[in-house]
Amino acid sequence: MIQIQLKKAFLAVLCALVFTAGAAAQSSGLQSEHGAVQILIPKTPYVGDRSELKYVFHSDADLFSDKITGAQTTSLELDCNFEAFANLSDKCLVQKAVLEHTGFEYSLTISFIPWKSGTIDFAGFDLERLVRRAQKLDDSGAAFFVDFAPITIYSIAQATGTMVMRPSKPPMAVPGTTFMLGIIGAVSLVILLPLIIFIIRLPAFLIYYASARDYRRLRKLKKQTDKNLAKLVKEYKNRRDYDFCVELKRLLRNYLCARFDESFKSVATGSLYSTFEKFALGSLNESQETAVNELYTVFQRCDYICFANGSLDTKRQPASMYEAILAEGERELMTKRARKAIELFDVEEENAGV
Repeated sequence: MIQIQLKKAFLAVLCALVFTAGAAAQSSGLQSEHGAVQILIPKTPYVGDRSELKYVFHSDADLFSDKITGAQTTSLELDCNFEAFANLSDKCLVQKAVLEHTGFEYSLTISFIPWKSGTIDFAGFDLERLVRRAQKLDDSGAAFFVDFAPITIYSIAQATGTMVMRPSKPPMAVPGTTFMLGIIGAVSLVILLPLIIFIIRLPAFLIYYASARDYRRLRKLKKQTDKNLAKLVKEYKNRRDYDFCVELKRLLRNYLCARFDESFKSVATGSLYSTFEKFALGSLNESQETAVNELYTVFQRCDYICFANGSLDTKRQPASMYEAILAEGERELMTKRARKAIELFDVEEENAGV
């Protein structure tokens, strides 16, 4: 009787040990082949998670062809496009496969990203063939098959019970952000508005500045020419009419050169009208025509004094009209005509907007 009870107790303990060992093997992924242990990181992977599947086993097979000596760890990166990985491309992406070994312990690590929820089952494959392919050797070695246990990929939507995507939320602003943005905008407007106005008005300002500079130059030129004409009448009072006329033409030609930025030194008296018409694009207005007429009269009289002396024309009557001599007060009259022409040119410049 006692023996029967002892047998029953022994059988119960044995059954309990077998059940416990089977449960432990199932929970840890232990496989009987090669005494391997399969580890999944994370334990509960979701769609889109970067995951690792480790396959650790002990074997005396020399997969690395290094005679398994020493305790130094050897690593080899395998081909991720191998058939066993590529066949599951619709369910996951294998990013990296690495085989390491230290002595008789091997560790095969597969890094992947699952695309779909459900079961992923890598088909069994010849690890020896995969290693020799990575080492670029022939497939003459002995086969060493590896078969992963199926793994389950979970869906966050199923785990949370959410079947409809939530509407997007606007970015959360720090309290006071709107107020600070308003202040920054107001300060920027105060700083940028004058700058924008300045940039818009800059071309007009540059034109005005250039025109004002030219106007000041012309006013200075007129003032200097008036001064030179007055000085001419005074200093040439006792000199010949010829000398006076030569100097008067020189002063006026210098003025015209500076005034119109053109050379008048070789322009003949008879070409004055055509030269000024070219400046006026073909036609002279009333004040311009008056100014040119005054200059023409002065130049014509100076030419007669300079070149008609001793000619037959000087013998004609009445002598007051044809003599190559300036009448009393005629010098002042000629300089007065020159000043009038200069004044009219300045009036034209002011009417042009300078």
